[in-house]
Amino acid sequence: MTKLNKKVEELLTKHPHLSQEEAIKILAEKNERKKQKRAAKTNKGHAKKLINQEDAPDTDEA
Repeated sequence: MTKLNKKVEELLTKHPHLSQEEAIKILAEKNERKKQKRAAKTNKGHAKKLINQEDAPDTDEA
């Protein structure tokens, strides 16, 4: 059983009124939100890194 199938089965067990297609859609939307959140966090980290590099004095010039 794949990880997705296991999560779908768990969701259907918890909410028996859902169809399998609805459960898959819910999990796909959740995964998309997680990807967006992860990407935003990564971009924020890259921006901080760039700012820190600009503020750091160049030691090669001395």
